[in-house]
Amino acid sequence: MKKENAAPFYWGILHGVNDWVAGYLLARFTIHASSHESFLALSIYAVLAFGGQLPVGIWLDKNRDIKSFGIVSVLLLLIACLLSLVNPMIAIIIAGFASAGVHVVGGCVCLMVSKDKITPLGIFTAPGIAGLTIGGFLGAININWIMLPFTIALLCLIFIVRNGFPVYLLSKRKDDTIIDKHDMLMILLLLFMCFRSLLFDLLNNFSQNVEYGILVVGMSAFVGKIIGGVLADRIGWKRWVYISLSIAIISLEFGHDNIFEMAVGIACLQSSVPITLQLLYSCLPSFPASASALSLGTVVALAGIPFYQSDYLQNTFVSSKSAYLIMVTIVFVVIYFIFIGFNKKLDKLV
Repeated sequence: MKKENAAPFYWGILHGVNDWVAGYLLARFTIHASSHESFLALSIYAVLAFGGQLPVGIWLDKNRDIKSFGIVSVLLLLIACLLSLVNPMIAIIIAGFASAGVHVVGGCVCLMVSKDKITPLGIFTAPGIAGLTIGGFLGAININWIMLPFTIALLCLIFIVRNGFPVYLLSKRKDDTIIDKHDMLMILLLLFMCFRSLLFDLLNNFSQNVEYGILVVGMSAFVGKIIGGVLADRIGWKRWVYISLSIAIISLEFGHDNIFEMAVGIACLQSSVPITLQLLYSCLPSFPASASALSLGTVVALAGIPFYQSDYLQNTFVSSKSAYLIMVTIVFVVIYFIFIGFNKKLDKLV
């Protein structure tokens, strides 16, 4: 197998292992922690793993050193595995940093070698939800499996270093290859719906009422991303998006009481993830790492915004709700100015 063909497989495995570790650590932590501590750990991880991707992406695009970012990200993942045996909360924080790096670097690497094909991006993105599902399941049944993902991640790092990292190259595209604003908005809204449906409707309903429901839906999301990448290359991304969205709407509408119908809808929605990654790269050819961060991290972070209204989080600041409101306001203002600055930079370079 050629090096460029092997990269999506290696980084896909790392993506799965990374999310496996995250699901395992969070699930295992909740066994012995209170509900407030568990929610706080989940919030911290989400902010670092998803919200942290855009800063990492911008930093990588500025330095263009894929190798250093990749090695550091995997080393952080290995450290998180070992720290879980000593201090689970610190391990979750380190895993959050590692996750941001693995997603951004892996996405950037696959964009460098995919040659505008979406199938390799599906291979990279698919194992994430599968790993999260398996890790969470193993952590919930309180079995110490942490050394298994540690070993897999270490072997992947050895193979990746041996095969080498792709050269950071900026894509030169003609104007007609860049999607218009209407298509861009439609795809971003589709991806937002995808993660919101998965994170809120699914986890709040089926995970509590259906035995092994999370495993069923996790595997359907895995299959959906693979199928989405393959069919997008076969019949065209736009045609597949319209087909998959139509199927998803029907499945989600009539699948409230049937886990398998819901799984079909989730698979169709998740099939848009590799497509979105490629389309964002088409719009931001000078910022492959940032494009990866926007599609794999920022949209998920935005989908989690309603978390700030949670009673768990507000009760954490029960002694000073005004301080809580001020903190939330500052966070949103900072996020706003980051996007404004990023858009101004894009206007100068694109």
